[in-house]
Amino acid sequence: MQARSQEVVNATISEPGEWRVAIIGAGFSGTAVAIHLLSEAAAARSPTTLRIALIDPHPEIGAGVAYATRDYPYPLNVAAGQMSVDGTRPGDFLDFLRSQGIHAAAGDYLPRQVYGDYLRTRFAAARAAAPPNVELVHHRASAWQLRRNDGRWVLWLDNGSALAADDVVLALGNSPPTTPPELAHLTYSERYVRDPWSIGELSNQEIGSVLLVGSGLTMVDAALRLAALRPRVRHIHVLSRHGWMPQSQASDPKPAIKPDVSRALDAARGSTRRLARAFRGLTSAVDDAGGDWREVLALARGQFVAQWRTLDQAQRARFLRHARSAWDVNRHRVPAGPLSAVRTLARAGVLDVHAGRLEKVNVLDDAVEVIWRPRGAARTRAWLVDRIINCTGPECRVDRLPDPLVQSLLSSGIICPDPLSLGIDIADDGRPISRDGSPVDRLYYLGPWLRARDWEATAVPELREHAATLARSLTQRNLVEARAQSR
Repeated sequence: MQARSQEVVNATISEPGEWRVAIIGAGFSGTAVAIHLLSEAAAARSPTTLRIALIDPHPEIGAGVAYATRDYPYPLNVAAGQMSVDGTRPGDFLDFLRSQGIHAAAGDYLPRQVYGDYLRTRFAAARAAAPPNVELVHHRASAWQLRRNDGRWVLWLDNGSALAADDVVLALGNSPPTTPPELAHLTYSERYVRDPWSIGELSNQEIGSVLLVGSGLTMVDAALRLAALRPRVRHIHVLSRHGWMPQSQASDPKPAIKPDVSRALDAARGSTRRLARAFRGLTSAVDDAGGDWREVLALARGQFVAQWRTLDQAQRARFLRHARSAWDVNRHRVPAGPLSAVRTLARAGVLDVHAGRLEKVNVLDDAVEVIWRPRGAARTRAWLVDRIINCTGPECRVDRLPDPLVQSLLSSGIICPDPLSLGIDIADDGRPISRDGSPVDRLYYLGPWLRARDWEATAVPELREHAATLARSLTQRNLVEARAQSR
């Protein structure tokens, strides 16, 4: 105990004129914050020594769940022309591709691991361009606990060390899916695959049939990976509440029809029903005129946050009950190629999508019996499958996550789940709102849990702006503090 206490004391000691920032997570959000912090430091030319600790157990910076190197070329769901990490340089990702000998257009969908390579390249360039008084260290560890000590943050890592920081950025990324209650007793069974990105491990196994639980973006990736296995999987069942697959991204150019989206949405402000009616009317009008309905969502993108914030809690809950599924399949689309491949599997009789709910599963000697109820039906049906794969997507209910850091922050009241279980309560400046209702000083969150505040908070175009704004705000505040100390 004495050694541990001394480590805390040592961790909180810093030299005068020193600023320490800890970024927990090195997926897209954490890497983007680091890149922008390094760039801001180079531009500001502050005399303060900046020490950045980037904390993530994985060896690859910028990978996270989304952009890690995989055994299959999963494609991005956003076109290359919208994926630059710096919003002021929209062609930066395309420039990187050309530098690698990859000839891609703005509307192409590249493999995700190529995007991970891009983030690492831009991170390395920002690190190399940083002035001598800026240091960045990647700590390959997981953060287990965060506490205040003498006015500074102290981070305990799973390797037993402690780090001090003046400012901490929680960039925890997408959480793994939670096992549905009906599958809880399969948690440690080889018949259940919780991580859909591990499907490649099923190669060289005799698997006749598989159940994919969930029919969203993750399902599309999982189905394509299953179809590539050898020996071939003979049948893939897909089960979700509505049985809806994501819509496809545009594939053929259509006339550019730009309705007055702003006026229509302003007139519907504050009501889920009016907003849904406005979107239906706008998309129908564009379709009828021969245009692309997706253009409505593109034109409305800049207003999503403001519209969400005008909805009170009752209206937001109404949206989640009645409109969320339809919104997700239209807003979060997949490239036309992968979706066409999944539909080809369906036409060939390999894949069937079902609307209904899982009732019960029973483990038999050589299979799993799946009992499910079709949507609107009184009687249940049953399948026998060899594997069940969880494709329900990232868990956003923070109180269900087993992560030690998240549970520590919840138990101490530093963060709080939002009332609708979309993420956590966040102030306008990115600080988590604590149990006592006040923003936590010098702690910031960036990532998908911003959905509770903004709804639109999971795509690169939104997250890169949050990262740039946060890095700029932190740097400017540090400059003000440095000038004040020098007087």
